[in-house]
Amino acid sequence: MAGHSKKLWLIILFCASIVRTDETVASKQSTESAPGKQDDINTNAVALFERLFQLKRNEQKDAVQRILAIKSVEKQNKLLKLVITKIMEVLMQSRINLESSGYLPGSGLPLIESLRDALSSMIENTAFMGDLVLYLPDATKAFLKDNEWNTIFKWSLSLCQETAFLSNNTKKMLHLVAQELNLIEREPGYFNPYAEANRRKPVDLPEIPQKKKVKKKISKGPSLSGTRLKSEL
Repeated sequence: MAGHSKKLWLIILFCASIVRTDETVASKQSTESAPGKQDDINTNAVALFERLFQLKRNEQKDAVQRILAIKSVEKQNKLLKLVITKIMEVLMQSRINLESSGYLPGSGLPLIESLRDALSSMIENTAFMGDLVLYLPDATKAFLKDNEWNTIFKWSLSLCQETAFLSNNTKKMLHLVAQELNLIEREPGYFNPYAEANRRKPVDLPEIPQKKKVKKKISKGPSLSGTRLKSEL
């Protein structure tokens, strides 16, 4: 039973890095059934991409958390290698498909299904790799010492930044990734909030100035003076 659960977990993990067949079919049906105007088709295709991309991102974030939960560094690195290898394979194939078609960065979501799938797959896997870079910077950077992998990831990051229909949040995340890898100059005060060391780092709270204690004057009631006390005695 334990072996079955482990196998299922790995299948789920790898599914986060590849484009699912049902997404491709849904994308094809949507664009083909859209109104005749090209602007309408583009709008519908981008809206569908955004919805499917968000679903994919949820899967990927869950996969990253599963990797982070592995206590053994050796097992974590083995799994990372498997995942990153798969990501790089997808990115390389996407690059071949896009460049051979003459696709120009920033030219929008292609209407041709094969190119649309290649671009979508490239974006999804770049975002997934970006998560790994931010959450596991030291381990991931070690794998990116491979020149071929480093080159393909630089290419995909650059292409994503030129993609007009990506959300600002996604572009900000990828910009953070580029800084983490020192592909661009780090901004003053750069900080990776996702790295383990920073997640565990206690937050320095501003000191609250202590108010000076004001001694309250206690009103005294009628008192007997020494003279009066003596006279009464």
